[in-house]
Amino acid sequence: MKHMKNVFLPILITSLFIFVACEDEEAEETAAESGTLSGIVTFSGTWPDTGDVSISLQTSWPPTGPPYAYKVITEDNLNASNQYDFSFSAVAFRTYKALTVAWEDPNDSNPATNQHILGAYGGTLENYFMDADSIVVSVDNYEISGLDFDATIY
Repeated sequence: MKHMKNVFLPILITSLFIFVACEDEEAEETAAESGTLSGIVTFSGTWPDTGDVSISLQTSWPPTGPPYAYKVITEDNLNASNQYDFSFSAVAFRTYKALTVAWEDPNDSNPATNQHILGAYGGTLENYFMDADSIVVSVDNYEISGLDFDATIY
């Protein structure tokens, strides 16, 4: 019996070492904590002389408050084809109701009326961009590219 213990103990220790050393690589992958959204906005029309043009990520649509995130776009940000390559990083997991481009009229101080929508991802001018597509950012869908759309400056 003593001989059996002497043989069994080294086998048990070796087996434990092998099981512990062979970790599951998938278990070590860190889950995403936020997302990244990217795409291209293609502009048409004449760039405004005054007022800001911006791209924004909206949590409600039509908007009922400030956007989740936004960036001001200048004419210098456009490439030779009048396109703006955008990216939003560290985007929280949730559903965003719209991704839009707007022009802020500097002659209108009323925030309820001074933003003029020029384009929206998935939205159409015929529907006043109310048909904009929602974007779902989640742990399983955290790198979203190809959010391309047009914006018309009028």
